[in-house]
This record gives sequence, C-alpha cells and structure tokens, in this order.
Amino acid sequence: MKNKKLHLQQGSIMLESLIAILIFSFGILALVALLGASVKNSSSAVYRTQASLLASQLVGEMWTGDKSNAALISNYQGSGPEAWREKVMQALPGVVNAGTNPPSAGQNLPVITVAADNTVTITISWQAPGDADVHKYVAVSRITSSDGS
Repeated sequence: MKNKKLHLQQGSIMLESLIAILIFSFGILALVALLGASVKNSSSAVYRTQASLLASQLVGEMWTGDKSNAALISNYQGSGPEAWREKVMQALPGVVNAGTNPPSAGQNLPVITVAADNTVTITISWQAPGDADVHKYVAVSRITSSDGS
C-alpha cells in the first residue's frame, strides 16, 4: 500500500518546482517592466524640467529688456530669438528647425505669442525618441513695466 502511494506521488516535486519557477519568472518580468517604465518616466521628467527652465530663461530675458508691447512682439513673437531657439533644439529631442516659415508639422518649434496686454504665452513642444506623442510645456506670464503699463 505504501509503495502504491509513493508511486502515485512521483513527479509531484517536479511539477511543484516548475510552478515555482514559473511564478518566479513572472516576478522577474514584472520587475524588468517596472524598471523600463521608471527609466521612461525619469527621462520624461528631465525633458519637462528642461522645457520649464528654457521658458523661465526667456521670460527673464523679457523682463530685463524693453517691455513695450511693440518690442515684445518684434523680438519674441513666433519661435523666439534664434539663440534661444537653438538652445531649445539642443536641449529637447524632436525639435527641428527646417527653415520653413511658418513651421511645418513635426518640427515642434516653440511658439511664442504676445497679447495686447503683454501677456506672453510660451509653448515648448518635444517628442522623445520612440514616443508617438508630442509633449508640451506651456508658460504664461504678464510682462509689465515698473509704472504698471
């Protein structure tokens, strides 16, 4: 009787081992996927930080220069000053200056608009490598002179 029970249980250790290896493998795959998502989110945060820094830099430049509406429009409206636009192209992926005016789709050049009340809207776009989505950072600031105009 004892030998019959032993005979029926042969291979159960092998089956339990295979199931344990399968569960362990799923755990390892989940950790690898988590690591991949972490790297992607980290690089996305770097790009957002760069876009924020570039927009703040341009707003600071506006505050130190001529704050009249005509000067803001002539100096910044469109894609911004060429030197600043070059910094954007170097710092963020997927921003290309192909020399077309207005910019065509896929260039992701920054867009700066100046309203009549000196409200400046800076939109910086980028597209990470291998990412189908275009990401945007929008900064809005009102540039006023010291006399409130």
